[in-house]
Amino acid sequence: MPEMTEDIFFPIFLILSMTMSVSWLLFARLSMARIERKMRSEGLPRPAAWDGLGLRALWYASAIAFPLGIFNQANDPFIDVPLVRKYATTFDRAVGWILMVSGFLFVATGLAGGLVFDLY
Repeated sequence: MPEMTEDIFFPIFLILSMTMSVSWLLFARLSMARIERKMRSEGLPRPAAWDGLGLRALWYASAIAFPLGIFNQANDPFIDVPLVRKYATTFDRAVGWILMVSGFLFVATGLAGGLVFDLY
């Protein structure tokens, strides 16, 4: 098995960073905005009243991408998960899943790379 070097780590980290960034923007501008527009047109309030640092997109993505269960509870204090899921399409689920998976891989790779290559 080849040894992971900085020559392999940094391109992988860059690709994960770009994938996460693009999917975050796509999800926020296309999926989240459309869901909120549909809800407003039906007279419903926005499911998450607070959006610190753009993190509302992550709440929406996790609510849509993952099945209800231990990591995606229906009674989330920050967002109305069943209501958001009701307005989600297949495209929303796909982009949300890409955002969440690339985000987790980005963080895990960054932490692992920092420890392996002593970047801290």
